[in-house]
Amino acid sequence: MVAGGAERYRAVGHRVVTGFLQSEVLDVLAALDRAQAGLGVSGSVAEIGVHHGKLFLGLHLLRKHGESSVAIDLFGDQELNIDSSGNGDLAKFRANVALWASDEGLVVHQGDSTALTTDALLGLAGSGIRFFSVDGGHTAEIVHSDMRLADATLVDGGVVVADDVFNQQWPGVATGTLRYLDDGAGLAPFAIGFNKVFFTQPEFCERYRTALEVAFGPRLRVATSHSTFAGHEVTLLLRQGAVDLLRRSELARTTYHRSYRGMVRALRSLSGRS
Repeated sequence: MVAGGAERYRAVGHRVVTGFLQSEVLDVLAALDRAQAGLGVSGSVAEIGVHHGKLFLGLHLLRKHGESSVAIDLFGDQELNIDSSGNGDLAKFRANVALWASDEGLVVHQGDSTALTTDALLGLAGSGIRFFSVDGGHTAEIVHSDMRLADATLVDGGVVVADDVFNQQWPGVATGTLRYLDDGAGLAPFAIGFNKVFFTQPEFCERYRTALEVAFGPRLRVATSHSTFAGHEVTLLLRQGAVDLLRRSELARTTYHRSYRGMVRALRSLSGRS
């Protein structure tokens, strides 16, 4: 926990740590962290599939006093990486932690997440977990196991951040996630955006959807809408490009069409057409 560290990392740090992360995810975590504070939710943070720490650092920097951060990755045990979905490097990870945060409260577990029991993880964390990123192996079996572990160790009001559920390169993630949801899941999805699906206990879903809509509603470059996923209402967080912004803004559309008509008239005049 470093004073101002989370803001500095969101602004600069995540850009130089190698890995795969849409930067808006850090803003989502900040909005949910504020909502958890309002609800009195406390606990440690954890990630399966740390790689070089690009997302993990964002979680680590949200810790409150006395909370731990658990980094779970195969790291040097790459012979266990059966689907080649990542290649974590412990030395690079620790260097990034030292540069952008500190190792205060940091717990590193090198090994297969599917062999990690609920009691063992709670022992590593020293408490239940309030933010849990699931980004380890991308087979259906591993995802199902990791989601069940996250469910079992999450505090009331905790949030699971699941990666690549809708990524066409990794269909096993969708299969494993849906298998978890059909297998007595204690969590429900409440938001989808930036290549992540966010889960919590059903009684907290509406509160967190509202928090995200308040946080992202004023932003021009992100649109919010509603849909359903596996029978659960979810908020969609969608990046907006120039064309999307034109569609959303009546003034912008009017200006665009006026400019376009003016350009057409000028071209007709130059070509001698009326």
